[in-house]
Amino acid sequence: MEMEISLASSVSSLLLVTLSMVYVYYYTTRRRSKSSPHRLPPSPPGWPVIGHLHLLSDMPHHALAELSRRMRAPLLGLRLGSVRAVVISKPDVARAALTTHDAALSSRPGLLSGRVLSFGCSDVTYAPSGPYHRVARRVLVSELLSPRRVEAYAGVRAEEVRRLLAHLSSHASSSSPVDLGECFLNLANDVLCRVAFGRRFQHGKGDRLSSVVEDVNELFGGFSIADCFPELEPFVSSVTGFRRRLKSSGADLRKLCDDIVDEHIRGKRQRIPGDESESFVDVLLRVQKSAELELPLTIDNVKALVRELMSTTFHS
Repeated sequence: MEMEISLASSVSSLLLVTLSMVYVYYYTTRRRSKSSPHRLPPSPPGWPVIGHLHLLSDMPHHALAELSRRMRAPLLGLRLGSVRAVVISKPDVARAALTTHDAALSSRPGLLSGRVLSFGCSDVTYAPSGPYHRVARRVLVSELLSPRRVEAYAGVRAEEVRRLLAHLSSHASSSSPVDLGECFLNLANDVLCRVAFGRRFQHGKGDRLSSVVEDVNELFGGFSIADCFPELEPFVSSVTGFRRRLKSSGADLRKLCDDIVDEHIRGKRQRIPGDESESFVDVLLRVQKSAELELPLTIDNVKALVRELMSTTFHS
């Protein structure tokens, strides 16, 4: 009997302490928000510790868009765990944030996935704002997306379209069905792979590029509780197995990037007969040796940009 009373007393004390902590948390948070000199965007009610994580779903962009519409707020302030975030859902506000005030709002969080899968956050997406980010972005824009470069690969596009038409013609007289969606998907991938890497990659079973990129994109796009609690990241990512999976996928990705870059350095890439055009990997390796760069590119920087190109190249 005495043991039961002692147990009930302990539970009551623990509950009292918990409620007191919750009260103090809310009281101090409300006072801080009222006394803050900054005009903060409206924020929906949140929970202690997790903040607004409970408002997210499997498709967070849909959930956040609906929340913004329901609150009639183009700007929303959220707390995802211990991380503060602002949601922009209006085009003109997004334009102001991404163009007019780009210098003030261009910082990026150092996510665990970016550190492992982007070679130390050295691609354009995850690199912190600064000299390196400017150099990497300028290289991508001027050497891959410029009108001159797009025009230079007109022959590649025409050749791949001819290959697709020949493939369809060969199946025209047979009774076997043809998946046009898959054909057009392979066409896009073949064009982009030739522009980026100077060659085609195998489709279907045994497609090493697509399997690695799919896994990496899933890790980049997936939800990680460790990113919401950076101070607990080593413990949380280890317990959930996220760090182990990142290291496994990172090893596969590094091996693939090593092979692609090495075959270009050694001049042993599988050239398509008659194709003498310079691939984007060739361009990166040439630019790396340039003395005009504001900041030199390391070989890992080159591999990070190749990785980013993989994610934008492969479509499934």
